Amino acid sequence: MSRNNMEVEEVKLKPFMRFFLFCSAANQDLLKKCPSSERNKYAGVGATVFFTGLLAALSGGYAIYTVFNSVTIGALLGLFWGGLIFNLDRFIVSTIKKNDKKSDQWKQVIPRLLLAVFLSLIISKPLELKIFEQEINEQLHYTGVKKLEDIDQLYEQKIDKRRASIEKLKAATNAKFEIREKYYEEYKCECEGSCGTGEKGIGSECLRKEQKYLKADEEYKLAKAENDEEIQTIQAIIDDLHAEEKEYKHELQASFASGLLARLNALGNLPSGPSLAIVMLLICIEVAPILTKLLSPYGPYDHLLKTIEYDYEIDEISSINLRNQKLNNQLTVLANVEQEKVEQQIINNKRTLQLIEEAQEELVREQLSIWVEQEKKKLREDMKRKTDQYQNTDKII
Repeated sequence: MSRNNMEVEEVKLKPFMRFFLFCSAANQDLLKKCPSSERNKYAGVGATVFFTGLLAALSGGYAIYTVFNSVTIGALLGLFWGGLIFNLDRFIVSTIKKNDKKSDQWKQVIPRLLLAVFLSLIISKPLELKIFEQEINEQLHYTGVKKLEDIDQLYEQKIDKRRASIEKLKAATNAKFEIREKYYEEYKCECEGSCGTGEKGIGSECLRKEQKYLKADEEYKLAKAENDEEIQTIQAIIDDLHAEEKEYKHELQASFASGLLARLNALGNLPSGPSLAIVMLLICIEVAPILTKLLSPYGPYDHLLKTIEYDYEIDEISSINLRNQKLNNQLTVLANVEQEKVEQQIINNKRTLQLIEEAQEELVREQLSIWVEQEKKKLREDMKRKTDQYQNTDKII
């Protein structure tokens, strides 16, 4: 390749430039052969990737700190989270290949854009928690106050029921007292002669009203004693409810949630405008490297990279073809050897079959010879037997 064979002036890159080029996942050796504009472009992409990872580390570290309330754990896990986001962004940028077809590039970019938006949403929440920390603390305070008010209302309802019972008992006692006072006035008035029969002194009517008053007085004293005892019991219950309420409120205040989930819920109760602005800002930061690489024109670095990849692909294809050719040759040799083995086996089988046929013919001839001998023997024995019969017949005659 003519470009690779050209003598290129050695370009010395500054440490910051090398670091940002590393963050962009660009080939620094190729960029040394390109104009400085290409190096600046990829350094800008790498800087965006780096600061996005740094922002994710700060965001994740604060989120972990709110959960564990430990600076050490928050710092370590924050660095881990930032490194993870940095690696994902670097991978996303490195997998976008520039070519002349915009449609192919958009097909590559769309899933990566969705992943970048998802990462932005994750990164934004801890930042929102830190930015709106005072408002969130105020919201948590209002939430705690609301819970305490709910407790006050709940216990107030319970206490009001007992107080109503006390008022009913007091009203019943007052009713007995008023009846007693009424009977006393009637008794006093009758005995003084200012009402009733008008006769002054202790008469039958005065004695009757005295008995009526004394009975009402006894009923009042009995009702008052019973009602006062019950009022004391109810008042003790009210005192217990007050103590229980105080203890419950103290326990509730000590257990008020202020962790990550509670802060996220409080954040959700805040106006959505500022949070949306932060999310949109982070989305812009997260997708900036992708859009930068997508919208940038097809440059010298892309041409060199494509040429090297094309040469590598050609070399790989040639190597694969060469290996396939060697394999085909080996398979051909093996096939020829196998074919020769098969042909030799066929020849050997033919010879074996021929020997088997000759052996079978010899066996058949031997069997025929034996059969002929047996038949001859049978024939001679039969002739001899017949001759002996004839001779015996002649002797008898």
